[in-house]
Amino acid sequence: MNAATVTGRSTCAHCDAHVSDGFRRVYGDGDDRAHRCPDCDSWRRLTEGSAAGLDVETPDPEQAPGRRS
Repeated sequence: MNAATVTGRSTCAHCDAHVSDGFRRVYGDGDDRAHRCPDCDSWRRLTEGSAAGLDVETPDPEQAPGRRS
C-alpha cells in the first residue's frame, strides 16, 4: 500500500478530517473507509451507518441545522 492510499484512508471522505483506525474499523465501510465522521455528522447518524456510506433517515446536520446530537 502506498503513502497516498494510507493518507486517504485515514481521513474522512466527506470533510477530510483525520479519523482513527478504530473509528474506521467500527463505523466505516467494508474497506475500513469512513464516509462521514464526528466532525461533519451527528453521532446518531454515524451509528445508523452514515460513516459506512449508507443513506440514513435521520436528517443530515448540513441540511438541517441544529441536528448535531
